[in-house]
Amino acid sequence: MDENEKKQHECDCEHDECDCETVDEDVVMLEDEDGNQIPFYHIATLDRDGKEYACLQQADDEDPIVEIFELQEVEEGDEVYYNFLPIDDDLYDELYKQLEEEVAAMSDDECDDPDCECHHHDD
Repeated sequence: MDENEKKQHECDCEHDECDCETVDEDVVMLEDEDGNQIPFYHIATLDRDGKEYACLQQADDEDPIVEIFELQEVEEGDEVYYNFLPIDDDLYDELYKQLEEEVAAMSDDECDDPDCECHHHDD
């Protein structure tokens, strides 16, 4: 490769050697109150009473907890993005229970990996 030629990398940067951190497509970057970017894994999107809720788990945390936000779709011109709105504790508890039920159902119905150590392989 010619030294003046730029290479396109997975991270969408253009340079000879990529030292950027490639972000997984299931990772959502959120900004905290201090302006710090924090990566979260997108675990699931739940529907309840005509609204959508994003279930996220902090990627860099040693003891990650699940955060749940209401999704608010915003359109600006041709751009569409989502706001992540906080929810109250009672709704969090209900949605977390719904998440557990959906994950359990997926594990039972969709798991085809005998090495996954799911409870249903113990039969």
